[in-house]
Amino acid sequence: MPVTDEQVAVLRALLTGQRERHRELLSKIDQAAANVGYPALLAAGFFEAVERRFIVDGTIMDDTAVIDFVASVRERTDETPDLIKPDIAERMILHALDKGASISNIDTDIVIQHQLVLLAALIGDAHLSEPELDAFLHKSRVDADELID
Repeated sequence: MPVTDEQVAVLRALLTGQRERHRELLSKIDQAAANVGYPALLAAGFFEAVERRFIVDGTIMDDTAVIDFVASVRERTDETPDLIKPDIAERMILHALDKGASISNIDTDIVIQHQLVLLAALIGDAHLSEPELDAFLHKSRVDADELID
């Protein structure tokens, strides 16, 4: 089942900082479809955003850049230290960069929770224009559809 327009709208709300709209849209989408499409869209977006942030001119930044980013995310609000565990967040980013970090022993719900917060931070830091965000979401959707197939 491919990613739906509604699932893309949910992710757009998250990435544009519309937290209440994100929750509202998430509660309205078809849950059977959302259990496949939305996690795939989220994962594809996360991998794309990590690559954009931590790969410069074909070179992967060192682990210190990842550690510093995670620390900065945890400092942004009073909520994020409770939502983001640094060891898990760092492993997830290093895994996305294919740097040998395993996430196989992390509960799926924890992975999704971390992807939500980290992806929002990565895109927020990128300061994408509306057309750039559209292109990012389109690429994430195409990549997610490939993951599902």
